[in-house]
Amino acid sequence: MNIIKFLEENKVELYNKLVELEEIEIEEVEIDDLMFEVGCYERGNTLIDSEDICVLLEGFDVSFDKKLVRCFDCECKMSEFEFKDKIIYSLRYNV
Repeated sequence: MNIIKFLEENKVELYNKLVELEEIEIEEVEIDDLMFEVGCYERGNTLIDSEDICVLLEGFDVSFDKKLVRCFDCECKMSEFEFKDKIIYSLRYNV
């Protein structure tokens, strides 16, 4: 299943889960701030758009595929969480 569609269909539950996990702060991010846009990954010096990556917020990408949200920089944070019986891998980075 496409991660963007899956997360968008479960928007309210996702927002509540992110608040619960302290991935986002309710005082700073409202549910309508979630973007659900196609993300990208790096291949060499090239950025490749991929519907397997969902941009939730600027600097916050998620995917079902851990390889697509790898961090090669000390300025980012990787994590994972379970949501609706699926593992979601996340990458937070400074933009």
